[in-house]
Amino acid sequence: MNKKYISLSIVLLLAISTLPTLFGQTHITPGIIIGEVDGKNECYSIKLLQSVNETLQPGQSATYYPPSGASEDCIYLLDISGSDLNCQLCDDGCIVGCADYNVTIKLKNQQEMTEPFYSCGGDSISFFYPVPGILWKEVEYIKVVNDPQTSRCGITYTWKLYSLCPCEKGKQALYPKVDIEQFAVTGGDTIIRDGKILTNFNVVPGVQQTFIQVENRGFFTQNDVKVRVMGLPQGVNVNITPGTQKIKAHNLGTYQATFEVGSNVPSGTYKITMMAYSDNGVFDTIQMDLIVP
Repeated sequence: MNKKYISLSIVLLLAISTLPTLFGQTHITPGIIIGEVDGKNECYSIKLLQSVNETLQPGQSATYYPPSGASEDCIYLLDISGSDLNCQLCDDGCIVGCADYNVTIKLKNQQEMTEPFYSCGGDSISFFYPVPGILWKEVEYIKVVNDPQTSRCGITYTWKLYSLCPCEKGKQALYPKVDIEQFAVTGGDTIIRDGKILTNFNVVPGVQQTFIQVENRGFFTQNDVKVRVMGLPQGVNVNITPGTQKIKAHNLGTYQATFEVGSNVPSGTYKITMMAYSDNGVFDTIQMDLIVP
């Protein structure tokens, strides 16, 4: 029943089309994320900039002013979700009333972009706006209005604003000296030792068990260390456990990595990247050759 009339400007449509593929997800989690964009492995930092729970009755409005310091390299994500209040349905399905509201983005040059929304009988309120940094710098405010003329009930929602920015080149986590120490086939070749590549990673169709060790040479415990392998060809997948772990100072963390290689993967040499990272930043990356005979 929820109706949404879309009249996005060209620039907003372009922003949606250029979002990284990692944003196929519906849930946004602040932190460091890695995904492929235009065939390249990219690192992004997601931060929650604003979060407000709001209830608006007919005739009421709420105005939000964006934080300063917007970067043209970033994309800013507006996420509003909630539902109408007390919009009931008749026993025969007729609608007693609907929440009729709109969201307006006001630019400093006085241009406005407005989206109308309706919510009836408990329909969920949900929209997701990506705004490129070059436009976000020109935003004066964003206003949510529960229409005093046509709306018949209140709305309650959560307003969230995120920034999605490329990780700084060479950015290190708060306490560096956390490195990929070893990568080896269980019962077989050692591909990486002491952070140095010794040989190529050769795989054949089927399941290949390996392990990865990350060393914390620093003086502080790292509470959320993750490992990821990027650039794998289609048909090759990896499952790494545990997904995250705490590594104390001067200790090693060991991850089990199970590679599954499909029978139809073309023979060849593929450049893959192994990364150790946390929500604070990237610790270490190593690029190596994966060879399919």
